[in-house]
Amino acid sequence: MSDDGIFGKSFKREVGKNTGKLVSNFLFGDKWSTPHKVISEKAKIQGENDKIRIESNEKRKDKDQLNLIDAAVLSNIDKVATFRYSADKTELIEQLSELSVQLSANKYHNTGDEEAKIRNKFNDALLEKYKQGLIRLKAIDPNEPLLPYYKKAYRKARFIKSWKRFYVLYILLFLFIGFLLLVGFFDTMGW
Repeated sequence: MSDDGIFGKSFKREVGKNTGKLVSNFLFGDKWSTPHKVISEKAKIQGENDKIRIESNEKRKDKDQLNLIDAAVLSNIDKVATFRYSADKTELIEQLSELSVQLSANKYHNTGDEEAKIRNKFNDALLEKYKQGLIRLKAIDPNEPLLPYYKKAYRKARFIKSWKRFYVLYILLFLFIGFLLLVGFFDTMGW
């Protein structure tokens, strides 16, 4: 019977202790919590710190990647800037033909992110160099039959540049004009 008494007392003491912890945690919060709860809070904080550290490393890697892209773009811009057009008309036409291929191959990107802005710098330099070649060809021979073709390629590239940079504004403008036309139509119909 002494074993039963010890077990009963032990059980009552454990229930009382756990009930007391429950009440004190309810009333006082973490200030009176058991070491188990403190350890789990520390683990939670450690997990959040690990998550912040991982996000920080990812941001750093993204920034490093952008820096590498920027360096490559700047290197290519330097090559375009130092490119010299020939004074010979036939050679100049060949150079413009090569640059027109570059213009169509290197598309402008929507300027929604930083990488697109960096990549568009090269396209801007290429477009400006192409314009210089057009000016030179027009100065050498304003009646060159290929000049309209090169001008058309230049206008197309300029339009794409403008569209990619300001497409949201263009869409809003088209919607606004459409709305005005629709209102005018309903007004003339007497609706």
